[in-house]
Amino acid sequence: MSQIHVTNDPPSVSMFRAGVLACMPTIPGYWSIGFAAGAMGTLSGFSIFQIALLAGALYAGSAQFLFYSLWAAGAEMSSVMISVMLINLRYLLMSSSLSPYFRKQSTRKKLLNGLLLTDETFGVAAEYASRHGTLPFSWMSGLNISAWLNWVIASVAGAWLASVVPPSLMEGLSFSLVSMFIGLVLMSWFASKRKMLESFTIITAVILTLFSSHYLDSSVVVMVAAIISATSATIFLRFIERTRS
Repeated sequence: MSQIHVTNDPPSVSMFRAGVLACMPTIPGYWSIGFAAGAMGTLSGFSIFQIALLAGALYAGSAQFLFYSLWAAGAEMSSVMISVMLINLRYLLMSSSLSPYFRKQSTRKKLLNGLLLTDETFGVAAEYASRHGTLPFSWMSGLNISAWLNWVIASVAGAWLASVVPPSLMEGLSFSLVSMFIGLVLMSWFASKRKMLESFTIITAVILTLFSSHYLDSSVVVMVAAIISATSATIFLRFIERTRS
């Protein structure tokens, strides 16, 4: 079994630049989703300044969409906070997966690397680590900072455009955001290697939402559907793996 060689490289302009270049293929994704997130923030009643602060501090696309949706629906703050926390739990798994490459780095560097980690930067970093056996802090900083800046700028751009377009177009934009969510789900489904499991999760969440929306608050429905469908999918996956072994 090969060992992971961890190095705590000093800040390097060349490595930082390499991290920025590694981020380039993910930039269109940040702009497309960030632009829509900023527009949705405007539709939910937030100012451009507030949207910029949220994009920079929360820095999680799915969590921001959920935050705006629940806020616009009048959900209680406790429900919003719990929902955002649950949807961001995946970053614990991502950080744990990369943690062996940061073991010899300082606590400050570990925090900086972890706070700016996203789904996209995790994929790029994991691929780099598998090839080189290390994740230099300067390289990771170039990757993370580039992604973070583009996300904030895209969110502000989307918020500004949504604030200046006519009301008639705003209504169409609301529908387009819903369509975008459906498109993201379909893209994930087509890219998945476990389409049966993905289909099971989606169908379970839809059924739970349809049957409970008349009896529970919308924010509670979202949490219940997400928790039950995700838990059911995990149990189903383990059952399949046991039957195959």
